[in-house]
Amino acid sequence: MTQKIALLVKVFDKEEYADAFIQTGEMFCKTIGQFKRIEDDAARGDQYEAPSAWYQSDRISLTISLKAPGVEDKPFPIEGLIGPVVMASTEFDRLNAFCMYAVTIPDFKESFETEEERLRVVEKINLMLKAHTALDERVRSLGEHAVLIFKVADFFDKVSNAAKSEGYSSWRGLVDYFDPEAFHGNFGEVESVFRKRDIYSYQNEFRFVFDSGKPEGAKTLHVGSLDGVAFKLRTSEINRKLELKLAET
Repeated sequence: MTQKIALLVKVFDKEEYADAFIQTGEMFCKTIGQFKRIEDDAARGDQYEAPSAWYQSDRISLTISLKAPGVEDKPFPIEGLIGPVVMASTEFDRLNAFCMYAVTIPDFKESFETEEERLRVVEKINLMLKAHTALDERVRSLGEHAVLIFKVADFFDKVSNAAKSEGYSSWRGLVDYFDPEAFHGNFGEVESVFRKRDIYSYQNEFRFVFDSGKPEGAKTLHVGSLDGVAFKLRTSEINRKLELKLAET
């Protein structure tokens, strides 16, 4: 299903960070490796970041062999594996990422013949928009302050231009979530950086990924003022004050 991005939301635990984001477009980008190593914050850290392959144990076989002088080289099967076999490329650990919450709207098509039916369709669409706008409590708990990007295309241009000026390669996109109990297969190259287990699906994450070509470590990118592109709001007020509605023109 195709989804349109209506808003991007960045939650901050300190108001000074939110202000810096609006004033100078300050984007603090940790590495994929740093996200992997976060242990005391399940919402921000994930030891399985950027999986290159996710294999169900009942759909693969492993063998072990012993090679020693005078000993017959004979493979032995390993049976009864518990849990999936996960593979990840360490080359992605040095990439930097900036993560946001995406308010997305799925494509929809409605039809009506009478004015009464039209009103019902509008009500139905607005209820759908309200549901898609609401932020999960776990997202709101990440911090008390939020910056909402309402001119998404303009923000994309700012990020792309800033990355180019720094000589960074960059990628962006919605994170695609998979069922770790059912999925079996590979993810290709940078695609793996945009794949996460579905226990994180409540985050509705949109991710910017950068390859600075510089030594590994967190990087700060400044994309310029977000005046006229974004506004600040307390996270506790988002679900009460933010509303998307179908407008007739």
